[in-house]
Amino acid sequence: MKKTAFLIVLLWVAGIGSARGTDFGALFRQSVDNNLQVQASRSGKAAAESLVKAARAVYLPQIDAEAARIGFDKPVASFIPAGTFSPQAMIFPLTEKTFSKGSITLDYLLFDFGGRRSVMKSAGAGDTAADLKLRSTIRQTGLNLLDAYEGAQEVQEQIHALDTARRASAEHLNQVRAFHREGLVAASDVFRLEALVANLDAKLAMAQAGLKTAGRALGRLTGTTVDPENLASLPEPTDVENAEEKALANREELRLLGVSETIHKLNATKIRSQFLPQFFVRVQYSDTTDDFVYNQSNTSFLLGVKFSLFDGFQRHYQRRSEILLAEQARFKQRDAKALVKLQVASETDRFAALADKVTALKRRLKSAEENYRVAQLQFNEHLISSVDLADAISLRADAQAGFHSAEDEWRASGLRLLLLSENMEEADSWLAN
Repeated sequence: MKKTAFLIVLLWVAGIGSARGTDFGALFRQSVDNNLQVQASRSGKAAAESLVKAARAVYLPQIDAEAARIGFDKPVASFIPAGTFSPQAMIFPLTEKTFSKGSITLDYLLFDFGGRRSVMKSAGAGDTAADLKLRSTIRQTGLNLLDAYEGAQEVQEQIHALDTARRASAEHLNQVRAFHREGLVAASDVFRLEALVANLDAKLAMAQAGLKTAGRALGRLTGTTVDPENLASLPEPTDVENAEEKALANREELRLLGVSETIHKLNATKIRSQFLPQFFVRVQYSDTTDDFVYNQSNTSFLLGVKFSLFDGFQRHYQRRSEILLAEQARFKQRDAKALVKLQVASETDRFAALADKVTALKRRLKSAEENYRVAQLQFNEHLISSVDLADAISLRADAQAGFHSAEDEWRASGLRLLLLSENMEEADSWLAN
């Protein structure tokens, strides 16, 4: 939980928090606490910690106890043939038909050529792997949340632009109807603007449905109910220096593959130790009620060595499998490094391109707004038809939606670069920006 709290402070101080609407930082906090995949990874981490504790048993003695009641259908007897000790054959009982027996045995492995040490190290590496999986899940949840957040914002911008266009079209429709009643414009002008208003109503209905879908996607990721109509803007992006270098050092999947290679090597060492002798000590105390046993209680001590002579080459091929799996993890790590480099480089190029796109679309929006202003004046003076006015309305709506969507994409791209490259535990690199 300390790591989780640290992540939230990290994101909040980084500027993700906002006073307007539901901000990304708040949703990220909820996803860390409630996301089912994160909870599953957290359970996996707890399970790995239990395996570490279980692995400590290899260095502890094994104690077994046994108690039994032994019975026979006939008394146990001894037969002495005639001529040995007596002139005739003799049969006499040795014990009762039933008796009790109990024992306590202590076994301790003294030395096994590194097998136990490999078990302990493998369990520790498994715990490290589980921790990396948890942090990788949190990072991926942040990326998924950002995609859903960006999608919801894009629909928001579409709705805002369509709503602006719809209000302007409805206002001009009333004006055109008045002009038509005065005989200043043809009926086709009225029908054209009525068709435009109806088309905008249809697009608004679809956009509203899309916004609800985006809200459900955010709710799934955060485990809470999210109002998609009340999302705050993402923060202004900052340039991420040495993003590729940071990603190669911080991405959990790369370190996880390295740990996987280590685990397979340790497993190979453990299997190799099974080919070698194992030295052990055994102490056993036993007690019985059998009257035939001279010493009813006894303690035995054994110092021995054991080794397997032949197992059908089973362990040989198991060890070879672990060595090949270690090699597989090494190749996967090299491929994962190439993929991480590609991700960061692609997002860096996209971030730069989006900055240029925002600048260009800002000029387009300014021109579209000026065009609409002029078209209004010209239409009022009956210099242009409703066709030109409708085009001016549509152009402004498209330009408005395009500019704000591009700006949201640019902001999201900057944050995505941070999520792809920065250390999710340490705040130094985040606070430096």
